[in-house]
Amino acid sequence: MESDLPAGRGSLKVSPAAEGDLWIAAGANGLFHSTDAGKHFTHVIGLPRVDGLGFGKAAPGHAYPALYAIGTLADVHGVYRSDDAGATWVRVNDDQHQYGSERGPITGDPRVYGRVYVGAFGRGIVYGEPITH
Repeated sequence: MESDLPAGRGSLKVSPAAEGDLWIAAGANGLFHSTDAGKHFTHVIGLPRVDGLGFGKAAPGHAYPALYAIGTLADVHGVYRSDDAGATWVRVNDDQHQYGSERGPITGDPRVYGRVYVGAFGRGIVYGEPITH
């Protein structure tokens, strides 16, 4: 059987957006997305390394859930959010707030846009929200 996925391990996540909407966080191989229940996967190039992935409430004016990832972009490891199905990413933590999030679990809140939960490897669950002024 031929596959359009890279060799190696990955973490499969099912999107709440639609039936058959699947994502694979494949570590150094990046992120992969399927809209046909896994028959075909597309490499999503916006975030080169993705170690954990979760979903949260869509951004205002958007229909697709926000994506939250633990990953690396431009050699900066952190917690990232995408409001456009992985096309672009914004870092939502900083260097002083890593929370042991190297490869831990991550997810967004399904009812509160911007709220993200990160497993902190024995230090509990940390959550953050966007700063509003």
